[in-house]
Amino acid sequence: MDYIEDIHRGSSIKEGRGIIEKVFQELYFDAPLSNKTLSQRTTLPIPLVTALKKEGIRLGVWEQCKGGMELTIAGRKYVEQILGYEGINRCLYHQLMKSEEAKERYVNWLSEKYRTAFNSRPSVDVTLDQAQCTVQTAFRRALLCLTYGTLIGKHILCLGDDDFVCLAIGFLLKELFPARDTYPTDILVLDVDKRYIEYLQQQAKQCALPINCEQIDLRLPFPVHLSGRFDCLFTDPPYTQEGASLFLSRAISTLKEERGLKIFFSFGNRPTDESYLLQKCFQLHGLSIKDILAQFNEYEGASLLGNKGQLFVLETTDRTRALFPAEKKSRSDIYTADRHPKQNLYRCKQCGQSYTVGNDSDFLTIKTLKEHGCPACGCRIFYRQHKKKNAIIRQHLPLGHHILADFYDCGGDKLDDVEQIQVCMHEAAVKAGATIVQESFHKYDPIGVSGVVVIQESHLTIHTWPECRYAAVDLFTCGTNVNPWTAFDYLQKQLECGNVEYSDLMRGSKST
Repeated sequence: MDYIEDIHRGSSIKEGRGIIEKVFQELYFDAPLSNKTLSQRTTLPIPLVTALKKEGIRLGVWEQCKGGMELTIAGRKYVEQILGYEGINRCLYHQLMKSEEAKERYVNWLSEKYRTAFNSRPSVDVTLDQAQCTVQTAFRRALLCLTYGTLIGKHILCLGDDDFVCLAIGFLLKELFPARDTYPTDILVLDVDKRYIEYLQQQAKQCALPINCEQIDLRLPFPVHLSGRFDCLFTDPPYTQEGASLFLSRAISTLKEERGLKIFFSFGNRPTDESYLLQKCFQLHGLSIKDILAQFNEYEGASLLGNKGQLFVLETTDRTRALFPAEKKSRSDIYTADRHPKQNLYRCKQCGQSYTVGNDSDFLTIKTLKEHGCPACGCRIFYRQHKKKNAIIRQHLPLGHHILADFYDCGGDKLDDVEQIQVCMHEAAVKAGATIVQESFHKYDPIGVSGVVVIQESHLTIHTWPECRYAAVDLFTCGTNVNPWTAFDYLQKQLECGNVEYSDLMRGSKST
């Protein structure tokens, strides 16, 4: 019996199932607990705790006692056998859940105990934006999974794993369940690099860890058998907006359709404008930012990243959706090397011969050149020759700003009035600072309006469905003298829009 689902349905709370599982966990380890204490630990208001309590007691899994609330025999059996907590090292669990200092000490202990498994990782492939995190960081991520209640009894996906987070999670499970040879968790790794797949499979077999691996290129159509299977996900995607967006879409395709599921999303620190675009990407995918852990990730030899990066804890919502369809092939240039091709010149210390290193060169990285040695004399020491000062990489501002808006709950009568719609669109263009070239509007039979305002700076279009109180609005402007958000705000007000969703896109932002 799925008591969590029954309590969730019976109490009608807006929070996801995870918050009810949190109550079960708290009662399993620390009961009896008062309503006030449960409210503090779950961040739920006391009236909601009371509503959950009523349903749990009705189902016979929770009961009221002198000190507060506790699990019944049926409730304890449910936590152990269904949620997967049977045989857990309760002392260790308490220690890790109560103290951040204890977690950090344990991270260091785990790192030393299991370092050997990480020492033979395949070398990084910079064309795939690989940058391995430290062993300590891998175990910090694993403990983060425990902290957020997404470890025990869960289906976990690692979307790309040159960091070996899957091993850290597996080893943590071994410590939490010392008397078991099977674990109440399964982990799947998807990676394009065959070397990592083979090594992880070898380690999983050798250490008896609940890890499986599949070699998959996320740029290709996504396998149907992976859709909607997982409870949480770890990913450290390519450090480009295109890569981040694709990985998020693929991640969402794999998660169950529930509110409150976690995505642990690592990304290098970026300038303010790029950070804004990344967070806009989260919003467009319908994800909520639960937490931002700055400087959480440490990387080995990633000087371009400053050796550190941030980790976002993202949560699914009712609006979460994959922007890129699972069944479609994506663009291929999602990696940094594709988006920003770079070549450097190195000179051999011994013979003075120069070699180009980078894309479309004989040597992809300076590490490869050093390992090979100078083709002319065999020397393995090279000096970088700096580019001339007039060698400038030019970047231009985006060519266009494109807002795609879905206006819901609008005033139905206005949506069917072609004259009023034309006036609204005309005024929106004027207020945005655009120069109108031409206008064309059409009234459909029986209802609905379509129209376009062509402007020197591009266009504004609208299509209405009065019977649904809905309008689709497209605002595409070029240059810096027109503000599409002014048109957006004006139309939202004039159409009496009660609810809006939108995509905010920058068009034509390629470097030259």
